[in-house]
Amino acid sequence: MSGPAGDALAADAAAGAITPQPAPESLLAPVAELIAVTEAARARVAVVTGAAGGIGAAICRRLSADGFTVACLDLREDAAASVASDLPTARGYGVDVRDAAAVQAVAGRVRDDLGVPWLLVNAAGVFSIQRITDLDEAEWDRILDTNLKGPFLTCREFLPGMVAAGQGAIVNIASTAGVRGGRLRAAYCASKGGLVLLTRSLAVDHGPDGIRVNCLCPGLIDTEMADWIRHDEPALARFAATVPARRMGTPEEIADGVAFLASAGGSYLHGAVLMVDGGGTA
Repeated sequence: MSGPAGDALAADAAAGAITPQPAPESLLAPVAELIAVTEAARARVAVVTGAAGGIGAAICRRLSADGFTVACLDLREDAAASVASDLPTARGYGVDVRDAAAVQAVAGRVRDDLGVPWLLVNAAGVFSIQRITDLDEAEWDRILDTNLKGPFLTCREFLPGMVAAGQGAIVNIASTAGVRGGRLRAAYCASKGGLVLLTRSLAVDHGPDGIRVNCLCPGLIDTEMADWIRHDEPALARFAATVPARRMGTPEEIADGVAFLASAGGSYLHGAVLMVDGGGTA
């Protein structure tokens, strides 16, 4: 403001006659809510299995960015430590999720080091292609034990702490192969279909305890698990033509889905099966 009125206002301000007024509460509310959400996340610990894989590492990065302290678990301890080293509040642990004693031991270390986890993300998984007549028992066991027994063991270890706290969340990374059949992947489909129904059963059992259990089913994602197609441009083009998104997904898009399921925005989701597949199962 210029002129005599502006000069008088400036003089009053210099003399301390004008007291700055606080911003209206309506303007501060979104900021306060954001701070509250951030602080709540910072007080929480997340456990991610398969943390060194393409999807697992992306989930670790996203949860860390959201303020979680992240326990990065992987069969390859050095790789888990490498993922954790790039995050502000994270620690890497080596564990074979197929081994009950190993899962029990690492769960104790995580609780001692970081506190009782609020969130568990089961992202460890393996995949192979063959007819069941060519599938030996060892490979069947490797797939089922990693993809289904592993989540059973981790849920069994971490659920009691969540129940005692009266709150928590579990997100299981299943697959579109868990809701429909696929060529040359009977063991993989069986393992992921089992994980979908394990998720729903746990949601029924533990929703009343304040724990939300959901799963996310990725479609074809640009990771090492898609090496069978992602370097074959003609095959990839044929695949892209079959899905509405017209492309593969990214690990970061899966991490976004996990972050949503773990957020207050997913508070009414119990036993949900979130398809993140570019419309492939539409």
